This record gives sequence, structure tokens and C-alpha cells, in this order.
Amino acid sequence: MQQPEKTTTSADRVYSILGAIFPNCGDALRLVELGQERPLKLHERFVLVYNSPLCLHCNCKREKFDKEREKYRNAKLARKLNSP
Repeated sequence: MQQPEKTTTSADRVYSILGAIFPNCGDALRLVELGQERPLKLHERFVLVYNSPLCLHCNCKREKFDKEREKYRNAKLARKLNSP
């Protein structure tokens, strides 16, 4: 079976650009979860701090983000304590 081709509309492009400029939930959650698995690189930590306010128009994932951020901080502290 053939999969339908994904077409990118101009609205998709605009929202993609705005998503790169303004803080958003997706990037923040992705980085917090990634930070639980491994130490974040400098640019990733900057992006996390920038995206921490989440979406400016809503708090759609605030509760989940706060829980995951706490897990991230605990993982970061555990890595720090275990390092030589």
C-alpha cells in the first residue's frame, strides 16, 4: 500500500517558525525527558530555560512539565553525586 504524501502548507511553515521563536510545551517536555536519560548539552539547557514558561497562551501541560522537571532535577543531582 502506498502512503499518502505529506504536504506542508504555508500555515504549517508559519506555525513551525513561530514555534521556534516562542516558548512551547513540546520542546520543553522533550528536553526534560531527555535530561532524565543523559546530561543535557549547554545549548539544550539554554533551550530548556527558554521554553520553561511553556506556551504563553495556555498552561496546557504545566502539571506534567513540573512533575517531569522534578524527575530531571533528581536525575541531575544523582549524576552529580555519582561522578568522581
